[in-house]
Amino acid sequence: MKTKHTLLFLMMGASMLGACVSEDQDLAPNLSQTGVAKKGRLTVNLNSNARFDVTTRALNEANYRNTNNYTVQIFKSGSDAPLMTCQGSELTTNLPKELEIGSYTVTASYGTESKASRSDFRVEGSKTFTIEADKDASVNVDCAPTCGKVSVAFDSEMATYYDNYSVTFGGTKALGTETFEWAKADTEPWYVQLGTSAETINYTISLTAKSEYAITDATGNKQTTGTVTGTFQLERNKAQKLIVKPNYVAPTEGGITITIIIDDSVNERQETITVPVSWV
Repeated sequence: MKTKHTLLFLMMGASMLGACVSEDQDLAPNLSQTGVAKKGRLTVNLNSNARFDVTTRALNEANYRNTNNYTVQIFKSGSDAPLMTCQGSELTTNLPKELEIGSYTVTASYGTESKASRSDFRVEGSKTFTIEADKDASVNVDCAPTCGKVSVAFDSEMATYYDNYSVTFGGTKALGTETFEWAKADTEPWYVQLGTSAETINYTISLTAKSEYAITDATGNKQTTGTVTGTFQLERNKAQKLIVKPNYVAPTEGGITITIIIDDSVNERQETITVPVSWV
């Protein structure tokens, strides 16, 4: 009889122990049987999609296509504190990296965000991914500029008819009421901060005609200053160039008109507009 009681007690104990183990596994699915957090391994590949291809005195765009220059950070979902920060050139020494299973985001960036700048712009990208137990995660992060590029080319004949000319741009959400200008002798492009969707850029061409090409109004006064206005669409990672050319006819027939060629140098599409000058 004593042996039977002992056997029954051992069977009950084993049953309770089995129930405890099962319950612990349900409460801690991210832990291995030894109680250590399950982990997976991460590798990151950076790609730069910056399409601009110009080197100017103020800026070398090749630096923005070199992913070794980028700052890379890894964040656990729900946390603002990075688990790792390094340069793109250091990825091969910092990765693969073991991470506990869960959701993460990797970010990569280079440059400085500006409403409009000739000396800097920003390239960035991010990717959210999941780490699974004992698996390798290879994450590709595609980075692209957060701006578009604007430039102006004044035809050489402008100097024949005008003493001065310039273009003022504005209209983006980031700029608000602010503007930026392309002066008569400028050569450096502008990099304009944009949202994720295309934005409308407003432009005003300001002109000061030489006296012999001025328009005479009804009172006999010569009008030497005038403007031409218009708009175009600009997207991130794309470029637009305004080519401004004069077209002269006799003042009795309207005087000088302006031909504006909007040159999308990325898509190789041109739009030509001829408009009269609004004399002030």
